[in-house]
Amino acid sequence: MKAYIKFFFTCARYIIPSRVLLCMLTSLFCALSPFISFSQGKEANIWYFGVHAGIDFNTGSPPSVLLNGQTYLFTGPNAGSACISDANGNLLFYTDGVKIWNQNHVVMQNGDNLGYKTTQGAMIVKDPGNQNYYYFFNYAWETASWQYFFQYSVIDMALDNGLGGVVPSLKNIRLGSHMSEHLSAVHHANTEDVWVVAHGLGTSNYYSFLVTADSLHTQPVVSNAGGIFTSNSGYMKISPDGQLIGAGVQIGTGGIFNLLSFNNATGVISENFYLSIPMSSFGVEFSPDNNKLYISGGISHFIQLDLNAGSSQDILNSMFTIGTAMGALQLGPDGKIYCAHSGYYLGVINNPNEAGIACNYDPQGVFLGSGYCSVGLPSFIQSYLNDPEYATTQHCAGQPTQFNIANTNGIDSVYWKFKDFGNMPNDTSTLLSPAYTFSGPGTYYPELTVYSGLLHKTVKDTVVIYPLPTPQLGSDTLFCPGATIALMLDAGPGDTYNWNGNFTPGSQTLAVTDTGTYFVRVRQHGCNGYDTIQVGSYPPATADITNAQFNNS
Repeated sequence: MKAYIKFFFTCARYIIPSRVLLCMLTSLFCALSPFISFSQGKEANIWYFGVHAGIDFNTGSPPSVLLNGQTYLFTGPNAGSACISDANGNLLFYTDGVKIWNQNHVVMQNGDNLGYKTTQGAMIVKDPGNQNYYYFFNYAWETASWQYFFQYSVIDMALDNGLGGVVPSLKNIRLGSHMSEHLSAVHHANTEDVWVVAHGLGTSNYYSFLVTADSLHTQPVVSNAGGIFTSNSGYMKISPDGQLIGAGVQIGTGGIFNLLSFNNATGVISENFYLSIPMSSFGVEFSPDNNKLYISGGISHFIQLDLNAGSSQDILNSMFTIGTAMGALQLGPDGKIYCAHSGYYLGVINNPNEAGIACNYDPQGVFLGSGYCSVGLPSFIQSYLNDPEYATTQHCAGQPTQFNIANTNGIDSVYWKFKDFGNMPNDTSTLLSPAYTFSGPGTYYPELTVYSGLLHKTVKDTVVIYPLPTPQLGSDTLFCPGATIALMLDAGPGDTYNWNGNFTPGSQTLAVTDTGTYFVRVRQHGCNGYDTIQVGSYPPATADITNAQFNNS
């Protein structure tokens, strides 16, 4: 039985497990996690959705309008789609969950009768072990048993003279029964394999299927967590960094929203972090920096939550009502979130990493021309859309700090601004992995701008440069033979000490019984400081008896 704390705001009740404390949130969002990088290329650059609607990010941001799409997803919640391009942004194929169209907008070879139109439509995953193969995941409805089945097919892009085709022997292979329409995917912690996650109907079971270079693992990791899904309708998204999973369930004016922990190394979904909101929720999306959560679900529910606000109550208190949007939400390769709301426009959250009104929502951000958007948008592997990330090594004053981007695939060029006022204007670089020496100890906030085609993203991070330890052994000294002296440091404590090459952590003194040169290395925050001292001995005492007088009486 779970223990809950209940919070009441206006007319809604928000339920949060009491064990979700501030320290847990801090470790969850701020600890260094395995890198999931900024796109694997330009695979998510072309979208087709709604009624002959489409947009192309290869031309920059805002995207250009496409009017050659073949999807016809007009009414109702079953309006999801999926698209995939190659690493250079060239369209390969797209789907409404029932048919697959190739790059010429013709039904792909053997690419019909694939399933059913559903909320999230389908998911397309490239085979990590074969450049020509793609896994196509979708749902099929069976009236006789009145249920959805989760299934997959395999597409071979070598078929039909390179236009691709569904392999006849690997078509509509079932993976699970009694499923909802929720579906999401993200890269494994190893950045190569992919997790594909589905959910059961009438249960709280999540099913995580792993796609590796060897095969699709058809036995899923089953996680029983969160609330029971009593409706098919709604979207499910894994955060781009693979640490959280959010799912909305829409039931008329009711429903629920669940936010849970996702382990991208094991595929396990757990209540290590658990937030449940009893509200009608349909669309869900994370900001590219993974710190903001957006939920849509009706005219009165289009909200932002700040996942870094602090405690559970602080997160709920951060709730900001953005506007009106009742459809899908999808993060774009330009770092903006696009919002479906039945019409000839897409709403756009221009700055989704920013809190409150600064997120800058435009309900008519992109005009679709004659294309019409219902309530669905295409689904992609979420880690394609993560913010760029970089790591640093060597944080010592006077020494170069090395900057390394997690993954450079799909990156055309970069611009680093190290924000080092002591070195301006010479504090920039265009190298992928620069080594930069800061002007002195302190806290710095370097910015990385990544360019991919005509798109770019800028991210900020914090780098602390530490002063070098300054151990002081004092002046050279002498001692009496046979005696013992103690060499003592008058500097502050360090993490470790090394006397004459002997690892002696925590020891600020050394007992000396012999002459010689002694050195110490003090290590603190990964930075080393050194000092040496010469220890000699006093000459032995001698007696002068030249003028001595002896009394022989």
